[in-house]
Amino acid sequence: MQPIDPRAAPIPIDAGDYDGDEGIATPAAGGFDSLIDFARKRLVAMVEDARDALVGQVRGLKDLADLLTDNLPEAAQPVAGFVAQASGSIDQIADALSEKSVEELVDDGRALVQAQPAAALAVAIAVGFLAGRMLKAARD
Repeated sequence: MQPIDPRAAPIPIDAGDYDGDEGIATPAAGGFDSLIDFARKRLVAMVEDARDALVGQVRGLKDLADLLTDNLPEAAQPVAGFVAQASGSIDQIADALSEKSVEELVDDGRALVQAQPAAALAVAIAVGFLAGRMLKAARD
């Protein structure tokens, strides 16, 4: 049996996508491709929203680091320098995230995974753990 090519017979989203005047429904032109384009655009929009939320959280982390630096006592000046340096790095990360498109972020992620798979795995585990903790906290 030969496999079915989904692009050969477009799948309509709903009955309104059918063309046909003689009682025989035929799929509208580009039905499957338009469905894929719709899904891709929707996914990109969701990722952009998540990126914007992440940029806001990273900027909040930078504000917290700045507040910590401003309120450290004189005895903790070496720590204050380290925190100030980290704050600058956090700000650069937020700027880089906000300026890149979703496609650029995906390409950067692929390059990172290919260059350092162990580090990428560690980051994925850490992000998964934090996401799980946040979801659990949100439910409680």
